Amino acid sequence: MKKQLKLSLMALFLITLSTSCGKSKNDICDPDQICYTQKPDELYIKVELSNNPNSEAIELSLYKGYLDDGELYDIFSTTESTIYYLMPVGERYTVTAKYKDGNNYIMVVDSEKLSSVSYENCEETCYDWDEEIVLDLKLK
Repeated sequence: MKKQLKLSLMALFLITLSTSCGKSKNDICDPDQICYTQKPDELYIKVELSNNPNSEAIELSLYKGYLDDGELYDIFSTTESTIYYLMPVGERYTVTAKYKDGNNYIMVVDSEKLSSVSYENCEETCYDWDEEIVLDLKLK
């Protein structure tokens, strides 16, 4: 009984100690880790596509913002399965893919906000430059 009480008090102490330092579970301290301290202005949007059922090019439209009220940024056709855009951080982007299947068209839409990811390393704010958003425009 005393042993269980001691373990409970020890656990409570450790929990209190870990939460009182103000660090989140993502905080680390590795002095050998590369730390990019400048917040990125641009990151990549990765657009994933299916092969068009009739092997024709797929028409893509990229919007800054939502589809219904966003600004058209780019429109083009491609036969590639993956497209990358280097875009400003802090904006929502929407992409549409228009597949042609015989006399019918299939439109696929995906949207997400492009944000930079940060974490603390040895009390220094670091940014992850490898982050990207993936917009999945594959046919299901």
